[in-house]
Amino acid sequence: MAEAVISSLVLKIGAALASETTKSAASLLLRGMLVMKELMKDISDIKDELEIMQAFLQIAERPKEKDETTKIFIKQTRGLAFDIEDIIDEFTYKLSEEQGGVLPTAIKRYKNIKSWHHLSKKLKDIKIDLQKIMERRTRYDARGMESEAKPRIAVGGSKSRAESAHFVKEDDIVGIDKYRDLLLGWLKDEDEQQRQPMIISVLGMGGLGKTTLVTHVYNIIKASFDACAWVAVSQSYETHDLLRQILKEFCREDREKREAPNNIDTMDYRSLVETIRTYLQCKKYVLILDDVWSTDVLDNIKNALLKCNCKSRIVLTTRNHEVALLANEHRMFELKPLEANHSWDLFYKNTFWKSANKICPLPLEQCARKIVEKCGGLPLAIVSIGRLLSFREQTNSEWEKVYKDLEWYLTNSASKLYEKVHDILKLSLDDIPHYLRNCFLYCSSFPEDYTIESDKLIRLWVAEGFIEERERLMEEVAEDYFNELVHRCLLQVVRRDEDGRVCACRMHDIIRVLALSESKELSFCMVYEHSRTILQSSEARRLSILSNITNYRTEDKSHLRSVLVFNNSMNNDLLKSVLRSSKFLRVLELEGAPIEKLPSEICNLFNLHYLGLRATKIKELPRLIVKLRNLQILDLEESKIEMLPKGITKLQKLRHLNLQATHIKLPVEIWRLKSLQTLICKATTNIVRNVEALTELRTFWIRGVRTHHCADLWNSITKMNHLGDLFVQRAYGLELQQLGILRLPLRIQRLYLRGELDKTSLLELATSFGSLTNLTRLTLSRATLDEDTFPYLQALPALMFLKLFGAYDGMKLHFQASSFPKLKLLYIEYAPKLSQVEIERGAMASLYTLQIHFCPELKELPHGIEYLTTLQDLDISYPAEELVEQLLGEGEGDHSNDCRTRVRHIPKFTIGFMQDGEYVEERIQ
Repeated sequence: MAEAVISSLVLKIGAALASETTKSAASLLLRGMLVMKELMKDISDIKDELEIMQAFLQIAERPKEKDETTKIFIKQTRGLAFDIEDIIDEFTYKLSEEQGGVLPTAIKRYKNIKSWHHLSKKLKDIKIDLQKIMERRTRYDARGMESEAKPRIAVGGSKSRAESAHFVKEDDIVGIDKYRDLLLGWLKDEDEQQRQPMIISVLGMGGLGKTTLVTHVYNIIKASFDACAWVAVSQSYETHDLLRQILKEFCREDREKREAPNNIDTMDYRSLVETIRTYLQCKKYVLILDDVWSTDVLDNIKNALLKCNCKSRIVLTTRNHEVALLANEHRMFELKPLEANHSWDLFYKNTFWKSANKICPLPLEQCARKIVEKCGGLPLAIVSIGRLLSFREQTNSEWEKVYKDLEWYLTNSASKLYEKVHDILKLSLDDIPHYLRNCFLYCSSFPEDYTIESDKLIRLWVAEGFIEERERLMEEVAEDYFNELVHRCLLQVVRRDEDGRVCACRMHDIIRVLALSESKELSFCMVYEHSRTILQSSEARRLSILSNITNYRTEDKSHLRSVLVFNNSMNNDLLKSVLRSSKFLRVLELEGAPIEKLPSEICNLFNLHYLGLRATKIKELPRLIVKLRNLQILDLEESKIEMLPKGITKLQKLRHLNLQATHIKLPVEIWRLKSLQTLICKATTNIVRNVEALTELRTFWIRGVRTHHCADLWNSITKMNHLGDLFVQRAYGLELQQLGILRLPLRIQRLYLRGELDKTSLLELATSFGSLTNLTRLTLSRATLDEDTFPYLQALPALMFLKLFGAYDGMKLHFQASSFPKLKLLYIEYAPKLSQVEIERGAMASLYTLQIHFCPELKELPHGIEYLTTLQDLDISYPAEELVEQLLGEGEGDHSNDCRTRVRHIPKFTIGFMQDGEYVEERIQ
């Protein structure tokens, strides 16, 4: 992954050359400063050289290109790239020194002449070294000799392992019953509206058992099709070869035993397509395409597959979400890791296969559970490790050795486990495009099983310099990168928000082990997990501290660019040592560290882009924090800080100021931070008047809004053209007024208004709702909507979530036909007058969840609820007693039966009420 290092470095050099500091230095060059001109030319030249090398490495780093010569070349290139990065950071450091202090800039620049000479010479030497490396690479290219000595094995050469899935016994298959039944149902289903072959996809990370599942189902179902074929697709497939495989497989599985054409291997594309089409004529077929990596596979073979054959089925297994989306609607599922009990069963079957009862001896059970837990529900790992242990002596000490050395077994080519597990999972790692590689490796810096918040990870990537500048925000590009890693099944989803956006993830333990091995090899990151880690010998660019360090040495560590701290493993003395020895740090993440004061040394980190002080005991920021002119992200959430220093307004590159606390007092001139994208604050007259200057804001949360703030605040918000997330909370007991002058930005996606809304001006605001085509989430609290104002909400075309907390004051709630076409969740709480809900046919056509709470006058179910055919979850609590009696069958019989009939299409319906002084919740069947 040296190419990823080069890619990141090219971005950094480009940013350095484009910075205002560099431009200022260039424009003020004196005639006697020729060395500066020469240095800047050297930097520009080395950037050109690196861009060419980057293109070369994209090819050289492909798995099939990696001979030993190339590996050495990549390692040497990576080392030189790190040297160049050091020079660039030294260059920008010296330039930044010239911008401050009491001495005139010209004098300080003159004093730096020696440094410019030194850096220029080092760059020239590196350029010579790069040229020598390239020459040696060409001179000793061994690929030709290797290709003559042994045949090349195509990438994706795990075909034989995939083929072996045909011979797995049913007794050895564990935990896939629900997936098997679902897949069988789709394969048997004959949809009369289907006009072409149904495409089904099974998604999941490598080693989850996709091939085993699909092959098992294929062997069950293939007899009911006229023609069947099962084909493994390699990463580097050729269309001709794939068509040949498909044709051969159809012929091999032919029940009539007709002879296959004897010239298949010499057929051209046209002949292959015509032969397959002729063979499939008037046949109902099933085609399995196993381990598909690219969306173009179906495009490349579609001409051979008859489109009119509507009863036929094509099943794809894939590790890529984009490929899975080729399936018909609702004909895709993602295979998940095994649950704990199934993992345990699979481990038993493979570890104790020689014994009749397949039971784990009691002395081994504790260690066995640790090993199974380490596998994280990954069948490939469970089976492979189980087989390994089955040939080991059944003693606790022997099994403990295996557990402690699992990382070695998984990453060392001398072990059998490496061949079985590493090779399959490594395919996913090798398929990662260059722009994602640094981002992927970075995730292994977090502790095992750690829940990684997506917003935090995205900001760390931006601060690290992994994201290239485009016309969009880097954070938006980074979110695309994050989603791509999720879609490649390299990150597991832990939590999604109501919009379906992944907001938390984790890295599977086995994937993390492989990523850590790669990270160590590349000097990408040193993860200090235990005392046996040799910290002082590492040249890694990043340090992740997961346990208390006992052997940190204070010698120069200028190679360090990032320090990430976890598990309360950083104290004040250690922090001072790190800061003194690491002057080029870009990222310092101290979340949860038990430190009470920031050392003054932190103010010398000119290169610092990210400072994370979340949940620390720090009470104040140093006054000289103004020196951190490159700071982009300052995370103070849950910290003890009560006031920000005035100098913070001079940090013009600050993009995210994460406070999440109302007690932090902002400086008067906070509006000077023109690059801010996130601001959470308490309303003051100064802020509501001047916040209009923050035109880059994407997220704005403001609390404690008073009546006299409203006009200025609405005027300011109207000018925030990029705003996507707005939260406004009024001061206790006051009303949000003058809403008529608020024109919400057209990009607004989430809107939360908390407080009584002046009805007259609310009506004026509501008339503009139809233009808010991006608003997906609206939450109103204490808004006092009624029959006159509610219809305006129905004009919101993209609304997916509507929550009304004490916000409806009318007696009747009417949903017109075609209103809220995309609404998925409707939540109504505390509507004291609401007695009737009317839903016309066609309203809320996508509604999934409906919750109605604390509506004491609601005596019957919503009229028209039977029209909500997509509704899956209905929850009503504290309605009128009459409604409870109807639903529980205690009212008049016909009425009760009618109630149940109207909601029988809803899978989950619960009603909550008070009974004998206690809250009771009943499930309505």
